[in-house]
Amino acid sequence: MKKIVLGILIGIIVLALSGVAVAVPNQAANIAKEKAKAPDLEKIEFIHWKKGFAKPPCDNDGTCDPEENPSCADCKNGNEEEPAPTTCYAFLGKYGKRLLKWGELPVSYVINPINPDELSETLVTSAISAGAEEWDNWTGAELFNDSYGIDPTAIYGAQNYVNAISFGDYYSDPNIIAVATVWYRPATKEIVEFDITFETDYTWGDATDDSLVMDLQNIATHELGHGVGLADVYDEACSAVTMYGYSDYGETQKRTLADSDITGIQALYGGL
Repeated sequence: MKKIVLGILIGIIVLALSGVAVAVPNQAANIAKEKAKAPDLEKIEFIHWKKGFAKPPCDNDGTCDPEENPSCADCKNGNEEEPAPTTCYAFLGKYGKRLLKWGELPVSYVINPINPDELSETLVTSAISAGAEEWDNWTGAELFNDSYGIDPTAIYGAQNYVNAISFGDYYSDPNIIAVATVWYRPATKEIVEFDITFETDYTWGDATDDSLVMDLQNIATHELGHGVGLADVYDEACSAVTMYGYSDYGETQKRTLADSDITGIQALYGGL
């Protein structure tokens, strides 16, 4: 038997040296083929608006219009005339009984701390990681990896399976504070990536020290909520919750999850 195996190996080597293609199992190639067969990813983009400019509005006309947010009463009640109750939380999407969420936890992310306001790397990373930890505090499983990466080359909007958080000037509308994009697989309803950018049209910092800046931790906590499966809410009755779609200079209330934020994230990933 050993002679037979040895003979096969020698034959493969001879054929390879002679330039003849040899069919040898290749795990990396098989994985690449499987990925090629997978359906294209889809993405959802969430724009965080300055207070007074949140879009799209809820017109409460009894019809879920394409431009309306999923949290609007018209969309939540299936176009029925009777308004749906206000829950103050909404999900990225629901397909039958399936909600868009991560299939594997915890989620890793990288931070590009470079910013025009010359905030220190320590301030930037501590504000963002504190926002991630706030979500972790209310779930049975750790959502975000405690260890994050620092990458000064990370940019927003590059679909590369790296959850990148950075600063940038991507939009001309001065009322846009931050943007989060979430990519997911339609077939499995699993989130595979999120990117977050903080618009540099605004002055960023720690609003507990300076009320004239946009609080980085406040906005980071909100945007990270998108990263794990929650959508914006726009109902005025929800103005105190983290996932409320408006923000302004000096605001810090989004740093701490409200009861409805907790209910929403626990519906996705379980309670304590």
